[in-house]
Amino acid sequence: MTYIENLRADTKKLPNGKVFNARINFMEHACEALSNNELPKYHFPQFQLSEKEITSYLENNISLDEIEFQAMSADLNTFDHDLGEFRTYLQTRFGYWATITKDFMKEWADDFGDAKYLEVMAGNGYISKELQALGRSSICTDNKSWAKQSKTGHDTLVDIEGLDALSAIDKYHEQVDYVILAWSPDRDVVDYDILQKIREYGLMLIVIGEKYGATNSKKFWDNSEFVDYGPIDKLNSIYSSYDLVHDKVYLVK
Repeated sequence: MTYIENLRADTKKLPNGKVFNARINFMEHACEALSNNELPKYHFPQFQLSEKEITSYLENNISLDEIEFQAMSADLNTFDHDLGEFRTYLQTRFGYWATITKDFMKEWADDFGDAKYLEVMAGNGYISKELQALGRSSICTDNKSWAKQSKTGHDTLVDIEGLDALSAIDKYHEQVDYVILAWSPDRDVVDYDILQKIREYGLMLIVIGEKYGATNSKKFWDNSEFVDYGPIDKLNSIYSSYDLVHDKVYLVK
């Protein structure tokens, strides 16, 4: 079964499992968009069940006998666990790491005006693809040095020039205002080297990641100088932090 089919199978085991259809439908629409090399339209809500939802659901099924109630509780726990695997599924199936959606990118393009971008380590190119579709200039680069171990970079959405991050900045620094770095690996200090390189050229770095968490090296976070900027705050107001990973958008110099 596909991931979505598995979720629907989970709910069929639950009394009145249809109450969970809305979140599964949203997830299915996101997967359909990515399958068609499009971005999901809307930023993601929370998918795993809140404590309030769990309590309410259990209370609504309190009339079950003890064995049925225990089975239902176990099935509910399985369903909630499987909901929590959505991020991993998107990463492995689509190479979709940062939660880039059409409404988020529209806000980005509007708020940053005619800025010009260089995206490094771009993966499948979700960000540059939408910036270009919205009439913005974004040069998309990635040497795909990690592509043998990952689905990322196999199904690109836009032309991607095969340059490593530092070479790309050396080549294009005079043509851009911002360098974009989304979901850099947490065990690779290349992000620190990128930071030094953008400082060399007086550029700004737009980073999407989880500070001291799932993305970027400790050395990078330790040495970053964060810039307060209204458009970044607006982007974070609609960026999808939909599970235990609390990634955000940062402007770094």
